[in-house]
Amino acid sequence: MVALSSKAAFVLVLVTGIVVPGVMNYVFSVVLGQQMLGRLVWVLGYTLMIAVIWYGWLRPLELTGPELDPDEAERKVKD
Repeated sequence: MVALSSKAAFVLVLVTGIVVPGVMNYVFSVVLGQQMLGRLVWVLGYTLMIAVIWYGWLRPLELTGPELDPDEAERKVKD
């Protein structure tokens, strides 16, 4: 089995999360005439894609700034 790199997996999830809900929305809404079901599939598909991207790639990121040395922080407060 071929292992995907993180970048390739991200692109695969992104493309799948956009294409599949869009196609399913078209099938349910236009072909079968079930607009409400099409909307529901579209919303759930995009929500699932966003959750997977958040959980897999955004949640692990360290989004804090650099920590100051306590002595340096005291000097800045005194100045």
